[in-house]
Parts: sequence; C-alpha cells; structure tokens
Amino acid sequence: MSVLIHTSRKNIRITKKSVKHINVFIAGTGAVGGELLKQIQNLNNSQVNIRLTGLCNSKNVIWNPNVSALYADLLLSNTKTNWAEITDRIVKEKEKPLVFVDATGSSDVAKHYKKLLSNGVHVTTPSKIANTSDQKYYQELIDFNTRGIASYKFETTVGAGLPVIKTIQNLINSGDSVTEISGVVSGTMIYIFNQLQKGTDFSKIIKTAKEEGYSEPDPRDDLSGEDVARKFLILARTCGWEIERDQIEVQSLIPDEYFNLTKEEFFEALPQLNQYWKQQQAIALSENKRIRYVGSFKDGQIKVGIQFVPTDSPLGSLKGTDNLIQVFTRYYNSSPIVIQGPGAGKTVTAAGVLSDIIEISRNI
Repeated sequence: MSVLIHTSRKNIRITKKSVKHINVFIAGTGAVGGELLKQIQNLNNSQVNIRLTGLCNSKNVIWNPNVSALYADLLLSNTKTNWAEITDRIVKEKEKPLVFVDATGSSDVAKHYKKLLSNGVHVTTPSKIANTSDQKYYQELIDFNTRGIASYKFETTVGAGLPVIKTIQNLINSGDSVTEISGVVSGTMIYIFNQLQKGTDFSKIIKTAKEEGYSEPDPRDDLSGEDVARKFLILARTCGWEIERDQIEVQSLIPDEYFNLTKEEFFEALPQLNQYWKQQQAIALSENKRIRYVGSFKDGQIKVGIQFVPTDSPLGSLKGTDNLIQVFTRYYNSSPIVIQGPGAGKTVTAAGVLSDIIEISRNI
C-alpha cells in the first residue's frame, strides 16, 4: 500500500508493507503443538497475522476454534479425528493461504502431505516420518517446492530450531556441494549422557526426558538410534543423495526385546539397565572421556553409533541438549561450517515451526 504525502517542496511516496494474513491448522496438541499454540497467541509481529482455522489431537477436531478456550472445546468436541476427512476439508477450504502443521509424529498423517501440497496447501512439520519414508515419496514432496505449487518446510526435523537444513540448502543453491557432515544431532542423547555423568539412574533420565519434551513421544525412537539415523538420512537427501533407511547401520542403547513391549512395560523394564550404564559411564570416566552418540555422512554412507570422545573436545564439551553439526563442502574443505545450539525441547522446536510459518507467509 502506498501513501502519497504532499509537501511544499515535492511529493514523497512512502511505501508501507501490507500485513500478510495466513491461516493455520495444527495437527497435534502435545509438547510441540501445545507450545506452538502459545507462541502464536503471544506473537507480536506487525507484518504477519496468523489465524487458527482448526486444531486436532488423535481423538477430536475443532474448526474455527475459540482461542480463549481451545483445550476445553477440543475435549468437548463431538467431531472425531479422521485424517482423510480433515485433509479433504482443508483442501476445499476457501480461506487460503493455509499452512498445515503436523506435530503428531503419525505415519497416517504423513501419508496425506502429497494431497495437501498438490492442492496448494503449505505444510511444515518437525516429524521425520515423511522425509525418511521411501525416496520416491520424499522426492515428490520436495518437488512441490521447486514447482511453486506449495511450500514444504521441515527445518525442525534436524536440530530443532537450529538453521541446519536451511544452511545446507543455501550452500547448494549457491553452487557449492556438501562432501561430509558429522556430529551430534540428538539433544536427547546429550541430555542422557550428561545426566549419566552426574550419577543419575538411566531409567530416571529417560522418564524425565519424555516429561520435558526432550525425547520423541516414544523414547525408544531415540534410544534405538532411529531418531539420529532419520536425521542423517534427511541431511543426506537434502544434499541430493538417494539413500534408503535400510542402508544405514544403527547402534541401539537398549536390547532388542525392549521394542516388543508396550510403552508401560518398557518404562517398568528400564531400571534393569541402570547398572549397565553406570558401568559404561565408569569406563568413560577412567579414560577421561565422554559418551556421545555420533553420526556421520560421507561418500554416500551414513554411520550412527556410540563413541567415547575426549572430555576437552568440542563434542565432549557439549552441555544441556546442545547439538553440534560440522558441514564440510567443496568450498569449506579445510575448516567446516559449525552449527551449534539447543537441539531438543518443545520451546525451540515450536519456535522453529513458527519461523517456517512466517517464512511461508512472506513468500506468498
């Protein structure tokens, strides 16, 4: 919008940036989805107006909700969650542009991304499921970005709110090529091993990690190494490599039989591992080292597993839930680009999703 100001000397035209209006549907009201709702409600951005058009959890859905009574309305809703019906309604929704936020971690939801994107509905998600399914589906989703049909953003799938995916994409778009990526990409694992170092029982650490939103909804996704494997698969694919999940060897922190238990049985069985992890921590301490769960990608191969690293090394010095990712490229070949910061937690992850929403609105 332009405003023409008349003065005695000359006419001065001042251009005001118009406010971008964008509609958002949030699927999932757990740790990340719930925090995202709070951040949207508290957002103070004069250039972007976000309107919540719908909200759902695994059981119920509400449309055009009363923001002051979101959770009460959701609990009382008589409309049950049906992903096909929800995405059909979103596709037909006249009030666009619309961003679908998937904070569920559900494979059923991930299957609907293609339908949404092909109909001009933007998608952003911290869930790694779609990007780590088969290569063909991943490429189909990415192609919607390049074709300009709709934006598909997944910055928070690696490093929570850290600019990892965006950095790699910018490097490649500028003509560079990534030759190697290595480091720690699981804030959950850093939290676990740092708490072990303090003498806390393994079982208590895992329960706290879930309660604080540091871990995946099912902590076994972290403890299996699957979360790290998925993140490195996403990084490799972002670099342009075609790799399937079954090509990656992954070291687990828990025995195979733990994956056959219900979630309740799993938590009941965890104390059986306390002594083993105390012994591992004692070995690391005797060698003046720290336990870290490290991933690497080089020459089309991904390796993921436990390493004992020197205490005074960059990886050994990591605190809290920090990630540290080193990116070597054709241009940055002797000294890597290093990205470091909190890589887990509902607050930084939700902030990353909100950043994706705002970026989508700006690009419309």
